[in-house]
Amino acid sequence: MTLDPAVPAEAGRGLVMVYMPDRGVGDLTWHLPTLRAIAAQTPEKTVLLAARPSSRARDLLGAETCITAIDYLEYRSGTWRNLQEIRDFHALCRARRPRAVWILEKIDRPAIGAALAGVPDRRGFGMGHAQQRWLTHGPYLPKAMRPAHRIDKLAAFEAAHGLAVTSREPAMNPTRTALETVDARFGALPRPWVVYGVGASEARRMWPLDGFAALSAALADKGGTRFWLGGFEDKARVDALLAAGSPDGVTELNVCDLKFDVGSALMARADLFVGNNSGPMNLSAAVGTTTLGLFGPDPLLDYSRHLHTLATDDLSRLDAASVAVRARALLG
Repeated sequence: MTLDPAVPAEAGRGLVMVYMPDRGVGDLTWHLPTLRAIAAQTPEKTVLLAARPSSRARDLLGAETCITAIDYLEYRSGTWRNLQEIRDFHALCRARRPRAVWILEKIDRPAIGAALAGVPDRRGFGMGHAQQRWLTHGPYLPKAMRPAHRIDKLAAFEAAHGLAVTSREPAMNPTRTALETVDARFGALPRPWVVYGVGASEARRMWPLDGFAALSAALADKGGTRFWLGGFEDKARVDALLAAGSPDGVTELNVCDLKFDVGSALMARADLFVGNNSGPMNLSAAVGTTTLGLFGPDPLLDYSRHLHTLATDDLSRLDAASVAVRARALLG
């Protein structure tokens, strides 16, 4: 458990805490409408957020005015993980002293920790798990929703608790500092700016790099700049591909080393994002950039008007020409 270093423990006492245990960056964006709705119904209009470090919440939510502090709880594994997670959440509640905890999941471990710490008001998904027998207060989601997508669960939870959410758009704002960094570093580069999201959490979600290279060639007449964005593990293979050269009239940059806050700001400044079903794809839509998501066998997402999708059974066989047609249309 790591408290937000910028916020003393006593500064958040008596506030409502929201726990978002999902680990992904995309998951973080999906939860923002719920988080804001919970904050809006409090007298303070702000909440404490407890999240996983892998969500990059501190990097990405620096401009979110409804959050007082962002504390991190590590994902635990191994034989004693349940006890460790109970201990972690108990310690967090003892440090922050929230008056209520909203657990945006069905798991019982944080509810046990909150109950042992004396938090009187505890809410959670329930869904037939131990959490709803005595650890949290309803209303709960029905068991039938267990296989539903997280976005659908959040919408049902909002409705059950009377939370006012009129749109699922994350409407995330990068920090001013991150935007200024992007403007200073890349502002002179030619337009249009197209960001390629080349990474993903699983190989089956990844369009081969050769596909992105063929897309650059197909869109060469548009000129401009192509930003190749992925994780640190993608940097070497992108460097190797770009060493072969770029299409005439096109500037290509490997930006796999960007920090998450600057990466989100770059996407906010871009004209188009084309990339795999991944955290950056969701971030791009969240900051309001026209986004073309490349989906394999996973269910398509339609929560944002900025997110357009192209689906195939096997991304390794996705034709660059078909991607170029969609990208060209979205570039206008």
